[in-house]
Amino acid sequence: MAYPTPLCAVARELSPTIAILSTPFKRSGLFQIGARSTFISLPSSNSVVVIAPVPYGDDSAAIVGSRDVKFLIAPDFEHHMALKSWKDKYPTAKIIGVEGLRSRKASQGVHVDHEISIANKVISPSEGGVEDPELDEVFKFVYLPSHANKELITYHIPTKTLIEADLLFNLPAMEQYSKSPTNPRSGFTRLFNALHPDSSWHRRMVNAVLKDKEAAKTGLRAIQSLDYETIIPCHGDVITTDAKK
Repeated sequence: MAYPTPLCAVARELSPTIAILSTPFKRSGLFQIGARSTFISLPSSNSVVVIAPVPYGDDSAAIVGSRDVKFLIAPDFEHHMALKSWKDKYPTAKIIGVEGLRSRKASQGVHVDHEISIANKVISPSEGGVEDPELDEVFKFVYLPSHANKELITYHIPTKTLIEADLLFNLPAMEQYSKSPTNPRSGFTRLFNALHPDSSWHRRMVNAVLKDKEAAKTGLRAIQSLDYETIIPCHGDVITTDAKK
């Protein structure tokens, strides 16, 4: 797995409370699927929640600014590799992850404070064990343990935005490679470029990675019950048109 040099990262605001940092990322050294962190402001505490953090660096520091990082959300068993770089910088930040992540990170000296285990339904952070009134005001979660990577979907209530990691791809990763000399359509990635949400290949991939189909259907219906207008995926371009469809 290879992350980019900082010069290749693309930062932009989606709204006054949401910023994203999009970077090149090559899976298994072959597939240019991109990576993305989402930064959500918590105005009442002047702090930030970072979802799917990429390695901490100057670009991340510029987005956070003088604020504190209150929570780091690792949305599945893949998007947690950079947690230590963030905890080293923001030691008071609390980590939210999926069940089983705590034991995985213990060997790195990274403590996962909260593991979400309530499955396939819309829950508030406090229902998932994260006792923080400010978080309850702005977030809902849906946890899909049937996903091969154990996927935690985060819904931002004020902006009607869904943030996810590996449930949905929207390739090719054009924004994530917009400052990179690498063409995200090239090489082995061409095999993945059919993975846009309305394609038959994408449906096949989702069907393959969701292990318990009946339980997964319940979780997917829970996601569809949310009133979202935008989807921020970790891999590929942000979806702002017909997101619910």
